[in-house]
Amino acid sequence: MKTTLKLVFFSFLSLCFVHKIGAQAIHDAFALREMMGTEGSTIKEGSNSAAVYKILAQNMSSKETGVTYTDIVIAYAQNPFIGPYLSEDMGGPTVYSGTTGQRSLAGLAGASTGLGLPASTFLLGLTDFLVKRTKQELTIAFFRDFQKIVSESDEMKYLFPSTTKVLLKIGEDIYQFKAFWEVLRESFLKDLENLVYHLDDYIQNSKRIESLSIKYMMSDFFKIIELFYEQTTPAEVIHYLSEDAYLHNLTPLDDTAKFIPVIQSSFKILGLLSESIEDADKNGYWADPRLISKMLKDTITRDLYLGLVYEKGKEIAVGEQTLGDHLASLRGHSVRCRAFINKLFTFIEKGRKLKRVADGMRRRDLERKRSKGANPVTEAEKEMEYDEYFDFTQGICEMALYAYDFKKELLGSSNNEDSLVYKYIGIIHDLNSMGLSIRKQHFTSALISSLFIIEKLLPEGKFHCERKILMKYGTFIATAVNAKTAAEVSDAIAAFALPPGGSAIKKYSKFSIALNAYVGLSAGQEVLKNIGPKTYYAVTTPIGVSFNWGFKNYGAIGIMASVFDIGALTSFRFQDDSVNELPDLKFENVLAPGGYLVYNLPKYPLSLGVGAQLGPNLRSVKDNNLNISTTSGWRWGAFLAVDIPMVSIFTTNKNYKQCCKKCNKKKKAEF
Repeated sequence: MKTTLKLVFFSFLSLCFVHKIGAQAIHDAFALREMMGTEGSTIKEGSNSAAVYKILAQNMSSKETGVTYTDIVIAYAQNPFIGPYLSEDMGGPTVYSGTTGQRSLAGLAGASTGLGLPASTFLLGLTDFLVKRTKQELTIAFFRDFQKIVSESDEMKYLFPSTTKVLLKIGEDIYQFKAFWEVLRESFLKDLENLVYHLDDYIQNSKRIESLSIKYMMSDFFKIIELFYEQTTPAEVIHYLSEDAYLHNLTPLDDTAKFIPVIQSSFKILGLLSESIEDADKNGYWADPRLISKMLKDTITRDLYLGLVYEKGKEIAVGEQTLGDHLASLRGHSVRCRAFINKLFTFIEKGRKLKRVADGMRRRDLERKRSKGANPVTEAEKEMEYDEYFDFTQGICEMALYAYDFKKELLGSSNNEDSLVYKYIGIIHDLNSMGLSIRKQHFTSALISSLFIIEKLLPEGKFHCERKILMKYGTFIATAVNAKTAAEVSDAIAAFALPPGGSAIKKYSKFSIALNAYVGLSAGQEVLKNIGPKTYYAVTTPIGVSFNWGFKNYGAIGIMASVFDIGALTSFRFQDDSVNELPDLKFENVLAPGGYLVYNLPKYPLSLGVGAQLGPNLRSVKDNNLNISTTSGWRWGAFLAVDIPMVSIFTTNKNYKQCCKKCNKKKKAEF
């Protein structure tokens, strides 16, 4: 089948080059016959004088420019067949605008493809194929690199386990990724919806995070997020951190991290003070802030309150002393004492605001349940509820930070460990933001939150490379999961499919031959006839036959004999792929014979080429108009381009055929 396709393709190219070259003279003869009129004695110029001289000039044997109409008549005067039909009044000083004798080189000037297609239609179709194929090569290379990343990256394995399994299971069939797209998309969605839990798995199991204290601490923080999902009251959340958190089970023998005693005592202080000002009915919130105001005015009540807290705080270690010792230091220092009570006031005031928010949410929920004819909750209303509950839980996160504030107020200063505790407690805020983003399916925001958290847990500068990988492929997953239509899928892939690998057949074959195209940029010097040398740079798309020698991981070296260069059309189609027709375009306009020495980069579907070619007459396409130069010249320069093998003619690497053979054997065995 492949052999048949190749024969058809090359027959097609042969028709493109040969069909009109041999047949052009007969068409010109009929055109001249029509200009002679019915009497048929001489060729008459009339209104078609330019057409007459054009036909005669194109069929001359010599190649000259600047010839006059008289020169053309003189050239045909000795022609035994045409000479007798030339009238005496023919000729004149008018200069023919083209080059004589171009028929043998550019016999395709008015040619069709031999299949009933105009040249412009065929070239536009070929250009579209190359543009599409360029994107496909980059896309397949992107997915191959994606496979490699998930097999090597701990972060990708833990954060995107379903995606990793699917990509690794696809294996060598990744070039057929479109067939697996729905499965991939489902795995993307599953991983993103469970990103919080996967982050927990990563922290607990990754080799990058070895500290037992960080693992315990993060378990507590993930537990806080679960408490938020369960709509636990703020005071109960604070109580969990101060009494039930896993990190309170750590001793200096378990982990030598210096911040552990600091965070333990900070949460203990927070828990004790929170419990001391809870509401009398134990509803999970705190007393009226006005009680604190009264206490500030009554020093006896203040002393009684601090004395009761002192009794319970005598056993809580804070550095080398106890909480009781630090509270005792407040007595006789009215300024410090007042500042401490004011800090309590701001804490309790924030708690009362949370209670008002909670009461409002509860009231609206009851009203909706009691209303018999209530309309279903709209997506916009759900969004508002998510935002409102997020604000509520973020308020609890801010109250957890008072563990740092209260300790600083009592000791009067903070050290490096205190600052570290403040940074770590802030992770609860990041986790909560991550959870809301997932609920609202703002997956890119959720991914960014996860990156912030990992960066906080690892030593500075130890996550830079991994962060770039996660950002690239994680953002692709977050973007692609929302792609519903084929166009959206294509756009999502195109946005991330940078060239990290591809075009392997050349590199893994000792020798190969292919009909090849390169799509990229070129620059160098162009020597124009009658003008001289000038520097050029342009989009280039040379098409021809390449002979290649592969060196596996070191890339490949090849020699390319180019025939066409449709760079102007390629540039146009990358910018506008909606135009279906172009003005009349001829093969001679893109004819660009030449040769290049080409190096194919090992990891990328990119190639570097140096060589020379005849510059194509088609220079640019803009607003559906062709810019065709009448001056030709040789180009010497280099290009950097995407490698597009169009048809593999020969290869010594038989591995590319193994899969098909194995599949055929399997099918035969089944029957």
